[in-house]
Amino acid sequence: MKIEWMTLLATCLCSVVFAQTPEERFAADLAAGSREVERIACDFTETRHMQVLTDDIVREGRFDYRRLAHMVLDFASGDRIMMDGERFVMRTQGVETVARMNSNPMLRQLQTILDACLTGNLDRLRASGRMEIELTDRGYRLKLVPLARAAQRYVSRIVLLFDRSDMTLDELRLEQPSGDFTHYRFRNKRLNE
Repeated sequence: MKIEWMTLLATCLCSVVFAQTPEERFAADLAAGSREVERIACDFTETRHMQVLTDDIVREGRFDYRRLAHMVLDFASGDRIMMDGERFVMRTQGVETVARMNSNPMLRQLQTILDACLTGNLDRLRASGRMEIELTDRGYRLKLVPLARAAQRYVSRIVLLFDRSDMTLDELRLEQPSGDFTHYRFRNKRLNE
């Protein structure tokens, strides 16, 4: 009789655990995976698709993130994009442009999303837009449609792919209302170096 009760209890507990929605599983995995991460360094490939051009523009570089909200994309060409919480600095062909993060809704949205992904703060992601989460073979696909009208002018949808093994970002795709998009693929990730 005691074994039957324990079996019944174990069955009930297992069904509760497996009954989690993809969002609940994602939230738990993201929080656990990002808890110890203070820094991420990796290589990336940026692919920019513009309908007015015949070929996509593909660039390589190194991505560096440091908690909280300090991000750098160093391109092999010498170009650089840096976000440090307050400022957005872009160097293109030797010319540097500096802007305040609050002055551009798309930059603010991007910084919020990247920081939320890297710190495991799902509430910040929820506040950024309407979310849809799917479980994939390798991890999770998160689709985010911005809620802010100012951001919607620049970004119609953001798609993020996470590696389930460590909950780091594998891919980021920013889609524009025009049909143009920018797609980042992250690889050779090194955590806390």
